[in-house]
Amino acid sequence: MPEPVNPLVAPDDAQTPSTVRDAATMNGPATGTLAADGTVLVDPATGLPVDTMATTQTSFGDGLMSLPVIEQVDRAGVVGWVLAAMALIGMVLIFYKLVGFLRRGVFADGFVGDLEHHLINGDETQAADLMARRRHPAARIGLAGLNLSVTSAAEREAASDLIAARARKEIDGLNGGLRIMSAIAVLSPLLGLLGTVMGMIEAFQKMEGAGSRIDPSVLSGGIWLALLTTAIGLVVAIPATAFHMWMQGVVGRTAAVMEDVCTIVVNRDELSHKARQKASNVSELHHAAE
Repeated sequence: MPEPVNPLVAPDDAQTPSTVRDAATMNGPATGTLAADGTVLVDPATGLPVDTMATTQTSFGDGLMSLPVIEQVDRAGVVGWVLAAMALIGMVLIFYKLVGFLRRGVFADGFVGDLEHHLINGDETQAADLMARRRHPAARIGLAGLNLSVTSAAEREAASDLIAARARKEIDGLNGGLRIMSAIAVLSPLLGLLGTVMGMIEAFQKMEGAGSRIDPSVLSGGIWLALLTTAIGLVVAIPATAFHMWMQGVVGRTAAVMEDVCTIVVNRDELSHKARQKASNVSELHHAAE
């Protein structure tokens, strides 16, 4: 006669989810992702709490390291990561300088001709309004120079010194950060070459340790890994050099515009006097011709 089955006792292979949760949390509070009902999600295979956040972070890290660029940098070792840091600094610096150039208005320098025309005609009010509407450093310097007296040679020399001192400050501000870009352009290929030399030394040391049992694949693998740092260094150096030269050209053009504006502003009285004298001579010639 079979024994009566106690309905309160469940077989071992029919554990309820609550039993599994109790077993999982026997040694302490369970940590994992909560379900909609407030319970901890449990892996059916292991009976352990599942932390989807940790799984997502691990997958993200693995995915980031599997990117082609990150993978090649990681293979290059310490030198590769140093070059990657230099490349990041260079990109941030390029963006910073571009924004600075746009905010200072260094590309809007087409007002010099109109400024000279106004000052030759003796219309300093129109010249001041023109430069007040411009954000170019030369316009700010010229506007300050209009407030200086330039009637005599001594006053013109003093005004020229004051304007030149302010122009040097403006140029120094525009040159800010260019030394860092120059250092990146110069040092990155040298660091790449250093990594290549170190990699070649390591490859030949492996050849020496192998003795007569030299595996060509080991040698070729060591060589291409060594050359990888040189390639990364050149990839960093070429755009850094190009942007450095371009930014130097922008600063040089801005300095030339400043010099033109300073010359026009300081010598505005002479320009106006010569224009009036020329107009008077032309008028006398017309009267004489009549």
